[in-house]
Amino acid sequence: MAKRSGAKSGSKTVLWIIVALIVLVALLVALAFTPVGDKIIEVIEERASTSFDDGDTTGGNTSGGDTSGGNAFSSIGSPITSPDGATLLDEVVFEAHFIDVGQGDAILLLFNDGTSVMIDAGSGTTAYSNTQGYQNEMVAYVGEVLGDNSLDYLIITHPDTDHYNMADGVLETFDVANIYYNDCDKDTQSYINFKAEAAAETGANIVPIDSDGETYTLLDAESYSMTIYAPGYDRFNPTGGTDYGGEVSNGMSPIIIVETASRTLLFTGDATTETEEWFMDTYAGELDVDFIKIGHHGSTSSTSEAFLDLVTPEYCVIMCDDGEAYGHPAATVMNRLFDRGIVTYRTNRHGNITLFIDSNGDMAFNVENNVPVENNTVPGRSDLMLQPAA
Repeated sequence: MAKRSGAKSGSKTVLWIIVALIVLVALLVALAFTPVGDKIIEVIEERASTSFDDGDTTGGNTSGGDTSGGNAFSSIGSPITSPDGATLLDEVVFEAHFIDVGQGDAILLLFNDGTSVMIDAGSGTTAYSNTQGYQNEMVAYVGEVLGDNSLDYLIITHPDTDHYNMADGVLETFDVANIYYNDCDKDTQSYINFKAEAAAETGANIVPIDSDGETYTLLDAESYSMTIYAPGYDRFNPTGGTDYGGEVSNGMSPIIIVETASRTLLFTGDATTETEEWFMDTYAGELDVDFIKIGHHGSTSSTSEAFLDLVTPEYCVIMCDDGEAYGHPAATVMNRLFDRGIVTYRTNRHGNITLFIDSNGDMAFNVENNVPVENNTVPGRSDLMLQPAA
């Protein structure tokens, strides 16, 4: 009898389990067609859009990562792993955050000892009406990466609004220790206001770049360095005057070299082909660059073939809008990158972009939007086609 009773009890247990599973499935199906279910699916898809790509030219494509929300967190001192636990990078020693601000540049660099450098802080040219919205997002992003209100260096490459018009938000939010900018008397009130705000930054060391320019060793640590090659604000201003429009303003952009973990990175602002020629004459010898921030948002006024052939980058980032206002990036420049197989990321396609380098010199890119990279045409180079995180 006891045995028969136990069998009957076991049958009831199985029956209850089956009923519970049926109810659970019914609830899940019903939930999927409710607003709550839609939100759950939206969150899952959003989390899946964060991707990591191995930028080591000997490695393969990998997805995953341990950050979300458009990369707005620092991984300095930590490894980066894929969802399945595979190590993509060992200890991260450098990050470059290319913040999507539409038509403009806002770049945040972070080194292994915590030193932080921001190159430009601008967006909201005539093509945009939501400058304050961009500024709020940009400042919040920088704050999440820094983790506090201290910024060691702010560099404004030249007096075009899409490179400095949100600098007031940076100066108001963070304690900036050092500020570099071209000290030209550009006759626009916005640049006059910026220089006044910079001068008023409590305790900041102000370094105004003069008309003839200079080479500045900004950082020279044991494991990294950063050098500014500034042509000066009047080197390409043959007629003089204070309007500093167009090519003259862009031409005063310094070219910045960062070296860390055996990698060399180049940041160009809106440097023109004249600036590039000056740099090539100034920087003697060959320069083997791993990465370049393309000048002037991919305009034909920058990124000459001779310059690309000197620096020979393998990867690049273009910071631009959707192309409707200025046609950036130009097809001519994209063809130059394609011909050389330079793997290309663009903020107008990929959103926020982060470049990581670890202590071994291995590189990886993380992007906000899950879309393919461009110009990956060199046989044997990593296939950086983006894949959604698992």
